Amino acid sequence: MCAKLDKFCLSLQVKYSNDMKGTMSIAGWINEKPPRGKYTFTHDEVVGAFPEMSAASIARSLTREVSRNRVMSPLRGFYVIVPDEYRLRGTVPQSFYMDDMMKHLGRKYYVALLSAASYHGASHQVPLSFSVMIEPPTMRNKKEEKYHTLFFCKSRIPEKYVERRQTRAGYLNVSGPELTAVDLITYQAKSGSITRAATVLAELVEKMDFNRLESDFMEVAPVSSLQRLGYILEVVLEEQNAAAAVYGLLKRAGAKLQYVPLKSGKSTVDCEKDMRWKVLVNEIIEIDEL
Repeated sequence: MCAKLDKFCLSLQVKYSNDMKGTMSIAGWINEKPPRGKYTFTHDEVVGAFPEMSAASIARSLTREVSRNRVMSPLRGFYVIVPDEYRLRGTVPQSFYMDDMMKHLGRKYYVALLSAASYHGASHQVPLSFSVMIEPPTMRNKKEEKYHTLFFCKSRIPEKYVERRQTRAGYLNVSGPELTAVDLITYQAKSGSITRAATVLAELVEKMDFNRLESDFMEVAPVSSLQRLGYILEVVLEEQNAAAAVYGLLKRAGAKLQYVPLKSGKSTVDCEKDMRWKVLVNEIIEIDEL
């Protein structure tokens, strides 16, 4: 008797499921995703879920959801579901969709610079934009009303030195503390200034450990950036152990140091020279109060 009842209940469930597939709207299909932790979808997924619906009807439905601020589209054919708390803005933070979007594009990436530093607890310098490092080709920056995304290019994404961080909507690739520190120096002009980079390093230094890195890190870290980083750690921040670890990495890799300016693009005429790090001190760094 119980077996017959179970079989009957299962048949009802199957019938109900099939009926729902035939009657569910795109809006209803979208509403089912967030409770399952899914905040993104593609146009192809919609087409697959509604094979009987015409392209025009699908386009109208998606346009209606976007106009109601229930969905946003940061990329053609890629959609993000806007949670209720962000509905008035009509957009969501990049952490909700960046990983899915880059997978959709088939691009390697990691959250970088000040944005990455904030994930490591260095929040004194609040980033006004979301920085993402990618391999070539370049991508156009995205400037929405509330959230700006800046894309930077690196010849190779060093996945070994990138961390996988869990977020409310999934995961994000974030540069490790050492890679973050080097990028802040390498892209100092994009971070605001060498002084701003040094201020962030003052908070980031507790998370860094260059002793644990292998010499292959030098393949993605310019020697000149490590020289500047070492100088800032030793002379400006007085973090002797951290500076010694950077110097040790340079030695292990057999790097040959040549003089480089502390601040890129600024004159080095009559400036002081640091003999240990081979740095031309053409900028006075004054750390902001933390």
